[in-house]
Amino acid sequence: MQAMMVSVLAVTGLFAQPAVDLSELPPPETFGIKAVTRPSQDAIMGFSFPTSVMEIIVADGDEVKMGDPMVVADNREAHDAVVLQTIRAESTLDVDAERKALELAEVELEATKTAFEGGGGSTLELDRAELNAETAKLRLDASQQRLQEQQIQLSQLQARLDKHTVSAPFDGVVESVLVAVGDSVRESDPAVRVVSVDPLWVDVATPTSITLGLEDGDPAWCLVRIGDDASLLGATIVGISPVADSVTGARRVRVEVPNPGTLPAGLTAFVRFDEPGKEWAKLAATQATARAGQDIPGEEG
Repeated sequence: MQAMMVSVLAVTGLFAQPAVDLSELPPPETFGIKAVTRPSQDAIMGFSFPTSVMEIIVADGDEVKMGDPMVVADNREAHDAVVLQTIRAESTLDVDAERKALELAEVELEATKTAFEGGGGSTLELDRAELNAETAKLRLDASQQRLQEQQIQLSQLQARLDKHTVSAPFDGVVESVLVAVGDSVRESDPAVRVVSVDPLWVDVATPTSITLGLEDGDPAWCLVRIGDDASLLGATIVGISPVADSVTGARRVRVEVPNPGTLPAGLTAFVRFDEPGKEWAKLAATQATARAGQDIPGEEG
């Protein structure tokens, strides 16, 4: 029954449906514990070094996917360094030359051995040929190591170039762009803020005695209000603090509220952990009716 209640009350197009005036309901304070909705993810990002802003790709309110570029710093020098290092890291000329030198040294060694075995060469010549071949092998190994080092340096320079772009750390919405093209920014200056409001989180200061009967995954109910309107949302407990506040006698219980209707964070909410009584049935019925109207599937020909 509780699972069905959560499903019915899940937010879909919140406040797009007809709302019930709070004057027709009991006072919101009687519903549950007062709290505030907040983003489930919230990141304020900038550059890790002093630079200047070269390009702004997003604007306030834009939706972004994880990895999308948002703000680009002046990366011309870093870009050129990557191009130059790419040439070095992809070139095998030194390795090829040392491989040919080794082949030549091995041919000379075989010829010297043949001559020595036939009595036409000295021990010194044979030793010299063997040392030349060994030296050529070491030079080939060293050239291959240098090529690996060039490739590692390319990865380092590419990572440095990537730092010139602030990218979205998760799927969300750009809350604000805090810089403009041409701005000089320091290492500690914020450039852009990205939030995710689907789902919303609500941290509820709950009396410890109540929390002792709660577990992660248990249902919760959240009454969210905007002005004189309210909506009843199904929620789920996603975290309970292991520490109680000795002054207030409360523990933080975090509930997660599905929010496909993109209700803004920062709204007053009232949360309870037992199923709402019949005094809230009118609000629940209104939302259920509105949802039923939105979910009617179209006929296929």
